Amino acid sequence: MKAVVKFKDGKDGWEIRDVQRQDPKPGEVEIKIQAAGICGSELHLYHDNHSYTPPVVVGHEFCGIISRVGEGVKSWKVGDRVVAENHKTVCGACEYCRTGFPVFCTERRTPGYAVDGGWTNYFSTPTRTLIKIPDNVSYEEAALTEPCSVAVEALCERVPVKAGEIVLVHGCGPIGLLNAMVAKAVGAGMVIITGTNVDKDIRLPIANKLGFDRVININETDLKKEIMEITDGRGVDMIVEASGSEAAINSSIGLIRKRGRIVAIGEVAKPEITFRWNDAIFRGCSITFSFGATYKAWKYSLDLMSAGKIDVKSLITHKFPLEKWEQGFKLMDSKESLKVLLVPEGSTVKID
Repeated sequence: MKAVVKFKDGKDGWEIRDVQRQDPKPGEVEIKIQAAGICGSELHLYHDNHSYTPPVVVGHEFCGIISRVGEGVKSWKVGDRVVAENHKTVCGACEYCRTGFPVFCTERRTPGYAVDGGWTNYFSTPTRTLIKIPDNVSYEEAALTEPCSVAVEALCERVPVKAGEIVLVHGCGPIGLLNAMVAKAVGAGMVIITGTNVDKDIRLPIANKLGFDRVININETDLKKEIMEITDGRGVDMIVEASGSEAAINSSIGLIRKRGRIVAIGEVAKPEITFRWNDAIFRGCSITFSFGATYKAWKYSLDLMSAGKIDVKSLITHKFPLEKWEQGFKLMDSKESLKVLLVPEGSTVKID
């Protein structure tokens, strides 16, 4: 079967390879992949700014249909439509595994980085990672469950949005837009999202179509002046940092109300940044770092899609055959796309 493999550092360290289709082990199922997303972290991998264990089949955002079941599997059957949490290997016994946070297990091996992932035709995983896709959720939508779960974890579990609050989201990439949608879905009174001139052609127009209360291009508008006018000088209740921009991170201190909350999700592109520490102390604001997602967040993401509370399909700008993975990277790199899906041969997902 075909797979996108990262086999060494550098942009020449990628290729489509024929790899062996493995039988599912006892307690596992095999998933026939229907659609897989390209994540920003895989773009970091493309530029060698992310850890991995070569050679490895890339891809951690995917969904599909169970094609085979391993020995001892009774609660799942061939034909079930599923997504799989991205912690294929964990110890199952540590504090984090036993309290529902296997994402922090020291023995966790993430598909697409440490073990083979989903940019291929078939992927096998333990049944403990599976979640059923609701009947009215398409494979295209289900492929976005993982990034959506990151937003749900941040805004429903780590730093819950309160009814009527004003929420500012820095960054209008997929994660920023998903956070904005989730914030609105769970009761925010006003959702404001920002972008820059590089987002003018694709991302900001999509943000406008999604109906957020304010969509602000910070290269054309004085963001602080706008926020203070909207909030009568008080500042916003909550900021979601999804841009990974050092400037945006530091601007948050001047935009948040006293005792407001900042939740950080976006990865920065360098190992260290400066931060206005004392200013944050004097605002009395809280800063929470949110990473990964729990089963509860994965399940709730699918529930929100099923209920029509969030429109993840609007984020999908391109669909390519698996073999055109590099074209997807180039579009993401140039900000000419938003969410790109890869579709393996034999999938039922149509490529427009």
